Amino acid sequence: MIDSGTIDLQGKKILVTGASGFVGGRLVERLVRHHGADVRVLVRNPSSAARLARFPVTFHLGDVTRSEDLDRAMAGLGGDGVVFHCAYGTSGSQKHRAWVNRTGTERVLEAAHRAGAPRVVHLSTLMVYGRTGDGDLDETAPRRRFGNAYSDSKLEAEALALQYHRSGRVPVTVLQPTAVYGPFGGVWTVAPLMALKSGRMILVNGGDGLGNAVYVDDLVSAMLLAAVRDEAPGEAFLISGPEAVSWRELYEHFSGILGDGPPRTISMTAAEALAWHRQHQRETSRLHQELLRQFKQDQGFRDRLMATRELFALRELASSVLPEAVQQRIKKSMSGGGGKPARVVALDGPPIHPLTPEMIDFYTPKTRVRIDKARRLLGYEPAFSLERGMELTGRWARWAGLVAGLAD
Repeated sequence: MIDSGTIDLQGKKILVTGASGFVGGRLVERLVRHHGADVRVLVRNPSSAARLARFPVTFHLGDVTRSEDLDRAMAGLGGDGVVFHCAYGTSGSQKHRAWVNRTGTERVLEAAHRAGAPRVVHLSTLMVYGRTGDGDLDETAPRRRFGNAYSDSKLEAEALALQYHRSGRVPVTVLQPTAVYGPFGGVWTVAPLMALKSGRMILVNGGDGLGNAVYVDDLVSAMLLAAVRDEAPGEAFLISGPEAVSWRELYEHFSGILGDGPPRTISMTAAEALAWHRQHQRETSRLHQELLRQFKQDQGFRDRLMATRELFALRELASSVLPEAVQQRIKKSMSGGGGKPARVVALDGPPIHPLTPEMIDFYTPKTRVRIDKARRLLGYEPAFSLERGMELTGRWARWAGLVAGLAD
């Protein structure tokens, strides 16, 4: 990690949105423990912020889409205060999540302007570059829509943040992290581990595509630098680890955390992975029809099923990840249509998790993310190799009970 003495945030008033999340939570820990900052956090649900309860931070209950909540949280922040905007939509339909990403960012920027905050650090994503190709990628590459609600709404939020800076309303720095992993991580920590525990992950073309992973503490170091460096406002920075690694290497490390067991990956060409996805859709469609027949014909079965916690959780998940049109087709199927719920179909050996066409496109290219600009203007230097980052991630996974064995 960076030397805490090189970043002066002692006693400065700082607001962190999304503080109960993966990155925001680690940022708060570092701000309090290593930098002596006067931290306030905006959280929607106090029960999700238990990780932060041991720190002397000021909690503000509220939502980034409500201006009154933001004004209350930013009161007195002017002068030398900093806003770290880490919050994004995590519940409801994809449409609602995208709305939170866009509207929440706009209202955070508006509130920061009203409060006279001298710096906003906005957390964006690599996905604003859309489907990338082989070769080097830096901040001069064109931004493109990827085609899903999350990445496209983050693209719009990033453009809005930089527009606010250019208009002179509030100084903004944008950070574009790659695949962030580490303790308490979801998409690039818990999800891969759970997938590898329950079946086999497809490595497209043997996993020879490049994955640009960054350990969470390296990203937090970049965020802290962005809060103090004079060169940062008005700029966007790609943030990644010390070097790109193949997806095969990355998943080998995740498999290593789980220890010995059955094969956890399987190699397929992009065409084979797409064919497997289509076969999986056909199989699940047939299974869905069977379930629907019993669902509609047996009132008692229907009532028992609808009352289970598992189905409630499944409905919440579906409302979060499925496009609105698909959700409507599934609802219609309850009274006589068709649908395609997700389910892993097992053939020979452990089940193979299908990849969507989007994910096949994501895993295929050999894109190498360049961090030269962050090194030059922020003084950013990633401190965690993949080996070191995965070692720490493995220790946390064992402590958290995600894998067998005791914490080291």
